[in-house]
Amino acid sequence: MLTKLQLTLPFFFLTLQLFGQTVQADSVAGLNISLNETSGIIYLQNKIITHNDSGGQPVLYEIDTLTGSVARQVVVSNATNVDWEDICFDDSYIYIADIGNNLGNRTDLKVYKILISDYFNTPNDTVNADVISFSYSNQIDFTLQQYSTNFDAEALISYDDSLYIFTKNWGNNKTNIYALSKNVGSYSISVIDSIDTQGLISGAVYNEQANQIVLVGYGYNSPFMVVINSVTSNVFSNADVNKYNLLVSGSFQVESICNYNTSGYYITSENYNTQPSVLSRLSTDGLMGVYSLPAIKSVYPNPFNEVLILKQFNNSEISIYNSLGELVYSKHIQSDDFQINTSHFLPGIYFLKTNSTTYKLIK
Repeated sequence: MLTKLQLTLPFFFLTLQLFGQTVQADSVAGLNISLNETSGIIYLQNKIITHNDSGGQPVLYEIDTLTGSVARQVVVSNATNVDWEDICFDDSYIYIADIGNNLGNRTDLKVYKILISDYFNTPNDTVNADVISFSYSNQIDFTLQQYSTNFDAEALISYDDSLYIFTKNWGNNKTNIYALSKNVGSYSISVIDSIDTQGLISGAVYNEQANQIVLVGYGYNSPFMVVINSVTSNVFSNADVNKYNLLVSGSFQVESICNYNTSGYYITSENYNTQPSVLSRLSTDGLMGVYSLPAIKSVYPNPFNEVLILKQFNNSEISIYNSLGELVYSKHIQSDDFQINTSHFLPGIYFLKTNSTTYKLIK
């Protein structure tokens, strides 16, 4: 899986990984062989709970932190593990993200929703889940595209009243951010934000105690961590975003992260080649912003209705054309946060053009 990544990541990314500030993750325990494909983790009611990814059983595993062994298993009886990639929770529910999409051709993306009380009180270690189904509104091509799609995802958080998906963009090494309702149903979701992570995001957590989002990922045999401090809205790139090298024992393929207090985090790495899967922990105390990730241009929502939002287009000339090639809007943007009233646009396909880029939009 990483061969293509190693061939395509530019040299400046390797340089960044070698010379940025490094955060040491201390090994807690090697994980039981049944958790070689660990992919998501939460810390809930003093329990560490994880799961495996594609092809695994629809099971949640509680980990003994002293030995790395499995202390308990809970089966989600009405679920299938197509490609479980992350897990999060709020005050009432656990959410399991069946969102892995390495081939870019899935049409059955979903999040399983389980009552926390059901999980801890089940008499037979079996629970049922409700289902939140979704698709990406900006994906129109479902042709198999192994390790080149921007519609793979392995990271999910709960923030305020919504879930947020961080994609694992094989195509451009960024992460796109989508908001998803917590209510059962079927949704078409749009990009609301993007961050130029310069690597593949594989896990995320929102630490409410610290008001901090932490992402983990890897690239060119080197794991990293992105810390988003002082979150004030769901446009996370507007917050204080910094990237750090991550030094771990065992496999470098870091897959998941959760917090257990204000600054303490557990992470898991899945096995890779001869390197075993490991549970580790780290602290964000004392981190300094050594590399601030650049903001990138984004246009959302897409599809749009009454308004288009343009981020990071300051000092840009933009033009919008309809599908007939007719100019319907033009403007010199002088703000990094600009809104266009599109209530008078007819339904259809539009193209927003700058000097360097064209965005295909749908109303």
